Amino acid sequence: MMAARALRQKAAAFFGEEGAAVLVSFGTRNDGGTITADRGGPYDPKQPLPPAMIAITPEHYNRIVRLLEHKVAVKMDVEVKNETSDEEADGYNVIADIPGTGPHKDEVVMIGGHLDSWQGSTGATDNGVGSAVMLEVIRVLKTLNLPLDRTVRIGLWGGEEEGLLGSREYVKKTFADPAKMETTPEWDRLAAYYNVDNGAGKIRGVYLQGNEMARPFFEAMLAPFKDMGVSAITIRNTGGTDHQSFDAVGLPGFQFIQDPLEYMTRTHHSNMDSYERVPRADLIQMSTIVSSLVYHTANRDQKLPRKPKPAPRTGGPGMF
Repeated sequence: MMAARALRQKAAAFFGEEGAAVLVSFGTRNDGGTITADRGGPYDPKQPLPPAMIAITPEHYNRIVRLLEHKVAVKMDVEVKNETSDEEADGYNVIADIPGTGPHKDEVVMIGGHLDSWQGSTGATDNGVGSAVMLEVIRVLKTLNLPLDRTVRIGLWGGEEEGLLGSREYVKKTFADPAKMETTPEWDRLAAYYNVDNGAGKIRGVYLQGNEMARPFFEAMLAPFKDMGVSAITIRNTGGTDHQSFDAVGLPGFQFIQDPLEYMTRTHHSNMDSYERVPRADLIQMSTIVSSLVYHTANRDQKLPRKPKPAPRTGGPGMF
């Protein structure tokens, strides 16, 4: 990911030096009316601004290419209205608690997903689904009025699409700065963090994120849902979303394995990321499973086991 980002920065600088007025791209994964436009310029304001960019369908793009190959001049009327500013813009996280009432009420079980989305559509599967599921978990726990030993906290993150900015800043201020690894008292009090951000498909299991000691807990907690298709528990890591901010400072952060559906083939960062691509029954299944996990995590005798505390670091795996 970092190598691809560096290459895009070089390309943007090159096109700017060449005096390009606009860049026309066929995007990534574009097919059948789907347009994915997520490979623009760098996020770093210190980097030079690239020319304006538009993404079109491969069919239209290829026609332009064929005309040019036959020495036929192509004229395009393009109107792009973008604004940039040197002023700092505030980003926001949404944080809320259901206070615990037992002996471990100062400890916290966290759930979350990111609230920001991409520009191509409404962001229903990335990540309206994750935010909606976690809000439903809170609603279920409040409606059932179940006893909760530990506090349950929801975090809906801003700035995830720019590099997990919201969750990274929250973790840095609340638990530990990964560059220093000087932990706060809150670091000791977090029982677990659960994240949803892999589209609208049903939960099929969980990534242990290298935390093999957590396997017995998940085996026991997910066993009642085998008839709902939940059976996969893998030691593997998975990246690209906010559980990594927690994992980077040694906290037990987990992301769920989900049915891929058409997430990476059609809806992710595309003009097809809309409400119509969200199966209601899948969201109900997801909410049911996460609600059960949160309830049992909040009421078990011990916090979830942790991997060894990591050494200080300023980048690399686990940070993006």
